[in-house]
Amino acid sequence: MSGDALVGRLTLRPGAVPPIICERPMVRAALMHRLTAGRRANLLPDLIATVFTLGGTAQRATARRAVRAALGAHDDARARTHDGCMLALYTAREHLQRLALDVPARAPLPGAAPDTAWLRDAPVLALPAQGPGPSDLALDDVQAGMPSWLERRLLGMPAARWLESWQADPAGWLQQWCEGRAHPVARWLAAAAAPARAIALPCRPLGLLDEGEVGLRGLGATLAGEADFAERPCWHGAPAETGPWTRRGHALAPATPWERLGARLADLARIALGARLGYGALQLQPGEGIAWSEMSRGLLVHWVRLEPGARSRDAARAETYRVLAPTEWNFHPDGALGAALRAQRLDEAQARLAAVALDPCIEFDVAARPCTR
Repeated sequence: MSGDALVGRLTLRPGAVPPIICERPMVRAALMHRLTAGRRANLLPDLIATVFTLGGTAQRATARRAVRAALGAHDDARARTHDGCMLALYTAREHLQRLALDVPARAPLPGAAPDTAWLRDAPVLALPAQGPGPSDLALDDVQAGMPSWLERRLLGMPAARWLESWQADPAGWLQQWCEGRAHPVARWLAAAAAPARAIALPCRPLGLLDEGEVGLRGLGATLAGEADFAERPCWHGAPAETGPWTRRGHALAPATPWERLGARLADLARIALGARLGYGALQLQPGEGIAWSEMSRGLLVHWVRLEPGARSRDAARAETYRVLAPTEWNFHPDGALGAALRAQRLDEAQARLAAVALDPCIEFDVAARPCTR
């Protein structure tokens, strides 16, 4: 299987059934079984990060915590602090790269081409893209440089003041902030404002973390019992959505793509001010663990069951592994975007804009509308 075939592709199909086709071999039970079954458990984090290259740092850390939970091991306070800081700063890095490159390239708008010049001295770009994670000291240096950099290079004001205005009126403030600004991100947002605010796309937030251990145990049981759940997940019988706008403690109920786009900037501002994202792990039973991380695209969950027998760190081997990623939640064919496509409420440009706001981790295209007579 080629690299492109392994990564997969997303197709949006206005007026068709199903309205969304998400072909991601990586999350399918059969391929995950081939990749992980019988593997030494302590090698899984690097393997998973290699397969899921986008968000690889979050994937590796989440896999490590899932395996440790299955083994009954727990990180100490220092390791948890390091994990939280690393997750937040790598999320900020992905937000910035998305705003500079992916958003304007995936949904081109007049006068708003991709531009990375403003991004080149971002402190988070000093973080290693691969290999061993940065030291505590390196993370501290990056964190310390973020507020002033974000004020100078993107927001044009202190992050705290930007956030205060956002919290008072998310949609209105975002439009006020971007209008008339020369920054590439502001220019793209200004061009996107009218169409993005006109698209009705109600959100049903994924409330997994709000349900605590009960919700996590329920999800673990579902992942254990339904091999294909990760391909088309539902929460309490219906599709749900996850992203920077569903963060625990800062959740919105966005009605359009516009608020979802602004939520990425708000998430970036909070991280620059030292906010940490949700993450953790839980042993469901001996030899079975679940771990989660709030990452740039939303909530990532890993679940693992180890083979019976020796379960020491060096001897334990994986029996079953599942990765539940944000793309499968947000692009469920029966979700908000699927409903809008099925009803043919979106043209191609609107479909692209809505998809960019939901932020798939794979390339997507928009199929031609079916002919009607």
